[in-house]
Amino acid sequence: MNPILTYKGRFVKKILLILTLLTSTAIMAQPAYVSDELEIMVRSGKSSKHRIIATLKSGKMVNVIETDRPSGYSKIKLGNSREGWVLSRLLNKTPSAKSRLAKAEAELAALKTKFSDASQQLTQLSSEKGSLDTETSELKEINTALSRELAQLKETSSNAVQILEERNQLQQRVVTIERELESLKRENDMLINSDALDWFLVGSGVLLLGIILGFILPKVSWRKKSSWQSSF
Repeated sequence: MNPILTYKGRFVKKILLILTLLTSTAIMAQPAYVSDELEIMVRSGKSSKHRIIATLKSGKMVNVIETDRPSGYSKIKLGNSREGWVLSRLLNKTPSAKSRLAKAEAELAALKTKFSDASQQLTQLSSEKGSLDTETSELKEINTALSRELAQLKETSSNAVQILEERNQLQQRVVTIERELESLKRENDMLINSDALDWFLVGSGVLLLGIILGFILPKVSWRKKSSWQSSF
């Protein structure tokens, strides 16, 4: 058997085995994430040998009373008025990423709510604006109609004033004419009375003349008759 062929065969088998293992590993592999849930051990002293008196979850805020650099521990005050020691490297001046993420998610949810409310308000305002535009258009039409009516009323009022002035003038003329008519009636009555008096005087004169002639004519006739008789 050729040793070169034997070597190549073994090399090929190794490659195939490696590819098989890599393929099976890739098929069995599943994504996973490291949990950020971390509990800090609070001890009664500043070493890992001291007993655990409490545990704190990540993101919990505590008050640091003392820091011991040689041991790497810090003394904290718990909420129940107790005190304990924790590793200083596990404490940060800023909140944990989880706390900040939760806060950011809460703020994002609040912003989404505000955005939704703002969108609804914008829609409502747009609808109200449309209604206001319609009302404005109607009010403009009403204003135009009222302006026309006002112009007509002004024209009518002007004509009414002119008519009132003409009526007053006619009333004054009527009063003047009535006064002139009354004066003419009085003058007519006076003329009538004057004519009646003249006719009465004429009649009286004629009557008086008749009476005088009645006295005179018989005497004249008697004298003529006497003179006629004496001549015969």
